[in-house]
Amino acid sequence: MPFKKIDAKKMLQDKIEKDKEFAKTYEEVKKEYTLIQQVIKARKEMGLTQKELANKVGVTQQVISRFENEKNAPTLDNLIKILDGLDLEISISKKKDYISI
Repeated sequence: MPFKKIDAKKMLQDKIEKDKEFAKTYEEVKKEYTLIQQVIKARKEMGLTQKELANKVGVTQQVISRFENEKNAPTLDNLIKILDGLDLEISISKKKDYISI
């Protein structure tokens, strides 16, 4: 029995358009995932291990690992320490009226 080819992006877009609660949750999760991926990318580009970053910012390696693996959201204080250690900052702007995939 062959596999049926599906268009996952189309399925996701349809679900977002039909279910506003799903769309809201999707956007929240997407923002979190994007932030985590940017932090991981910056750490790797700097050539730092999780342990080295942890030592640099004064947290345990476990804090960095749990954040990067989406196991635990860091406190605001720890997030700021991590971002500072990677020479990153957060910019605040008005929300957009559209949903992107």
